[in-house]
Amino acid sequence: MSATLTHLPAPPQDLVSDDGRPNRWAVWRSPPGQPKWARPALLGIAFVALVLYAWNLPLVDYAPLYSDAVRSMSGSWKAFLFGAVDPAATYTLDKLAGSFVPQVISAKIFGYHAWSLALPQVIEGVISVLVMYRVVRRWAGVVPGLLAAGIFTLTPVAASMFGHSMQDGLLTMCLLIAVDCYQRAVLEGRLRSLVWAGVWVGLGFQAKMMQAWMILPALAVGYLLTAPIETRRRLKHLGIAGVVTLAVSLSWVALYTVTPASARPYVSGSTNNSAFAMVFGYNGLGRVGIDIPGAADANGRNGPKVGPRGGGPRGGPNAQEGPGPNGPQAQEGAGPNGPKAQEGPGPNGPKPQEGSGRGKVGPKALGLPPIALGQLGGPPGGGPVQSGEQAGPDGVDQAVRRPPRRRDRLAVPAHVAGSAVRALVVAAGRAH
Repeated sequence: MSATLTHLPAPPQDLVSDDGRPNRWAVWRSPPGQPKWARPALLGIAFVALVLYAWNLPLVDYAPLYSDAVRSMSGSWKAFLFGAVDPAATYTLDKLAGSFVPQVISAKIFGYHAWSLALPQVIEGVISVLVMYRVVRRWAGVVPGLLAAGIFTLTPVAASMFGHSMQDGLLTMCLLIAVDCYQRAVLEGRLRSLVWAGVWVGLGFQAKMMQAWMILPALAVGYLLTAPIETRRRLKHLGIAGVVTLAVSLSWVALYTVTPASARPYVSGSTNNSAFAMVFGYNGLGRVGIDIPGAADANGRNGPKVGPRGGGPRGGPNAQEGPGPNGPQAQEGAGPNGPKAQEGPGPNGPKPQEGSGRGKVGPKALGLPPIALGQLGGPPGGGPVQSGEQAGPDGVDQAVRRPPRRRDRLAVPAHVAGSAVRALVVAAGRAH
């Protein structure tokens, strides 16, 4: 890859005005070394992306539970730091707080509306289109770059993803920017660019956790084999960038780990109030059948876990004494499924359910029972499951029980190995 990149023109410089100073505001003009029509064509593609991704904003709905977390985080610093669902910061979802930060910022600026929660994803989509062009242009030229940006814009799944309040848009943007920084690092052998690539991978980790690490084998192998510096410096650069990637990725997990349990919310997705178990177990290896101690069962195979406080499982009689969102104590507070929540103006209240359009969200709008946080691996006092007809005797839906499949266990190592092999083949092919 480096052999190809070094034969391309140097990264474009800012346009120069008549007095010799850089003109950073002439964004409609193509930089030196590119055809005059390149920048206008790119801006046209970006405008099409903006229209496509924003088309659904007037009709977009609140995302159940996620919108509750955004509302709580926008009104409480403690809830913001820990990603709590309720303003009192008593429990979290099975997500990192960083995944909701763009939506919280938008809600603080424009107010708490369904469209304001989806707006950050529209912006992330347009940025992704622009970065896609730059990555492909630097590698293969202007025309392939425009084609890549156009195809990316018109991909149906991208239009859907960037048009709703989903964390996948943030992950996609972060990884594209990471690849852009990595490409510059491979071209110039610069540690700073490689470190910035690690920072963006770490920010992508905040959005979707271990999914952001899937590209690391390819980036590491590509830099180790093709960076235009000696091997010793390559290894040093990779080590430094790896430390930065881990530090940014695990910052929220570290915050939870060093904060006493009594001073922070309970971590859903775990049975022992562990952020590590939630991230790497429930949302990580547990998805392919590999159990991590303290992680809730991501596939619902083994029934509810036994909580540390009482003898009964979540949803059992003893669980009603705990602080879960469906227990008696939660009915007096602001839990998402308690009576108070049903009286409020949020997406689960009666007013949105009685209205038409965006108000019809959540399981009740579909005629299903309320979601109990215990089903997400919440605190042991999560309260009973509220539908005996659909749940089994131990409070877990029998329909989701299934034995782990061998191919599920091999999915992650196969993907990592495939990424490394592909990077090796591409690098070897470009070197000739």
